[in-house]
Amino acid sequence: MADAELRDPVAGWSRSPADLEEVLRLAGDAITVQGPDGALLYANRAAAAQMGFDDPSELVDHPLAEVMSRFRILTAEGEPFPLERLPGRRAMLGEIGPSEVLRFQRLDVLGDDRWSLVRATPVRRDGELHAIINVFQDITDLKRRELELATLARVGELVGESTDYQTTLQNLAAAVVPQLADWCVVDVFEADGVNRVAVAHVDPAKVRMVEELQELYPADPNAPSAAQAITDTGEPQLYSDITEELVTQSAQDDEHRRRLLELGLRSGALLPLAARGEVLGMMTLIEAESGHRYTEAELPLFMDLARRAGVVIDNARLLHEANEAVRMRDDFLATASHDMRTPIATILAYLQLARRQRPGGDPARLDGYLERAERTTVRLARLVSELMDVCLIRAGQPLPLMVEEVDVAALVERAAYEHRPLVPSHSIVVDAAGPPLTVATDASRIERILDNLLSNAVKYSREGTTVTLGVARAGDGASISVTDTGVGIPSDELPTIFEPFRRASTAGGAPGVGLGLAGARQVAQQLGGRLDAVSAAGEGSTFTLHLPAAAPETHLDEAAAG
Repeated sequence: MADAELRDPVAGWSRSPADLEEVLRLAGDAITVQGPDGALLYANRAAAAQMGFDDPSELVDHPLAEVMSRFRILTAEGEPFPLERLPGRRAMLGEIGPSEVLRFQRLDVLGDDRWSLVRATPVRRDGELHAIINVFQDITDLKRRELELATLARVGELVGESTDYQTTLQNLAAAVVPQLADWCVVDVFEADGVNRVAVAHVDPAKVRMVEELQELYPADPNAPSAAQAITDTGEPQLYSDITEELVTQSAQDDEHRRRLLELGLRSGALLPLAARGEVLGMMTLIEAESGHRYTEAELPLFMDLARRAGVVIDNARLLHEANEAVRMRDDFLATASHDMRTPIATILAYLQLARRQRPGGDPARLDGYLERAERTTVRLARLVSELMDVCLIRAGQPLPLMVEEVDVAALVERAAYEHRPLVPSHSIVVDAAGPPLTVATDASRIERILDNLLSNAVKYSREGTTVTLGVARAGDGASISVTDTGVGIPSDELPTIFEPFRRASTAGGAPGVGLGLAGARQVAQQLGGRLDAVSAAGEGSTFTLHLPAAAPETHLDEAAAG
């Protein structure tokens, strides 16, 4: 009996040509056979399916050049692979090269990338090349998992990177593209709303398109949003298919809809970024030109990614806050040293003049020197007290208060009196018409607030102008206003002017002042009052201190009072 007709008595297997053909046809790996001229002679079912044909015979009947034109062939790293280095072509030249890991991108079907381990074996008869057998072992699932793990590892690495806040979050978005998404957007939840901190896509032009859309069509803060849903539930949201209807619902007008459709969004996932029990932000993954559509099966991977990204954001935020605190400390120390240098120099100058007075000299002149030195020393003592107040405020501790009945008009007159010799270039007037007005408060801290406001008013107004201090009754309490005709503050900057060390854009190169407006407002609040500002660029400013009839009992410090 011929070998081709032998049968295995146990399995009933025949080694006939028909059975062997069936083995090749049903093999899981794609197998093709080329002739010496490169023409395709045979393909099994797996090869036909991978190349986009329903039947192997249909594939064999097509010219090989036409078949190859349907694909972009890349290295495993995504770089173009030289066609002359394909294993089959090397085999035609008599080379038996190593196997290659190749990535095949279908040009006619988006998102159908496949990875294969390709081997080519030349078949020779009588020393002549007879055929080339190509085997394509599909390793797509393995490579995709490898890329996913590499992405997770890269995100994990960002935890320890000491870069600035914005750069870290942009790196976070870039680490996801294009392995897990065509687009990655990172939003951070802040007290004033959602802040978009990073957008990533392999094409910078498309990133600019999204940034332009964000500027033209900002989200309505009063409308229900995905960010709010993510914050409330802490659960991801999956959009396997982003339909035209869904895009239409999210668009603000027809032009917005047109621009969104132009992006070609196909599928998306919204992931909560949380750390230490708090949802800090949201990562949005979008598939577009790749054609891939997300499924529920990918959610475990996405949640792993979100957990790591949450730690990255938390660390970046903490680092940012620490750096900001150090910067604020340095700014404050620089400001304090600047403010103290002037009065110290003044005291020294007057004391030196007083010392040079010869016996029998003009007593009035000596008294004048000593009086100015004393007044400047008092001002310096206030600056030192401001430093102590800042330390307490930043530590979250209440200020010790010395509460007494205070004649508001007399206190304001005293503040103006003490400032006039220091700023002969300006006129400081008091408008305190009306009956006597008293409140129970800490006079020394009110004086510090006024000292700060007067210094600012003089600094940011022209020489020869007038600064007006007004006193008025406000309910059961009182209000003190400081008005200048200086450079003013742009109206859009007023909401932030009381933030620590925040300066208006109109401040120019003028140095900072002592406690600053942030500290002045915090002191006013601890006195049970408030500090407001009304201003416009080029039209001067009015700062108004509102005081209750009595400071709250909760802020009294009996030990300090004793």
